[in-house]
Amino acid sequence: MVNPRIETFKTSDTALAAYLISEGFNSPDIEYNGGIRASFVFTKSIELDKCISEYDTARANGNVVLFFNAYQALLRRIKERY
Repeated sequence: MVNPRIETFKTSDTALAAYLISEGFNSPDIEYNGGIRASFVFTKSIELDKCISEYDTARANGNVVLFFNAYQALLRRIKERY
């Protein structure tokens, strides 16, 4: 459950969420928006905004193994719901 007083960032982009996890951000909460659509919810910070900007402008660097593992873990969490 997300605290409404804490500013958050939501994305339905699984690859972006996996990249953020691989960069050291905590595993996000998942909000389900009907059907199979899910949004990943992160606590907003300056560091998070910087990583999102790097991802969006194709300047993201990182560990591909950590990214792949995070991506697979997120997909498993979504599938476990159904």
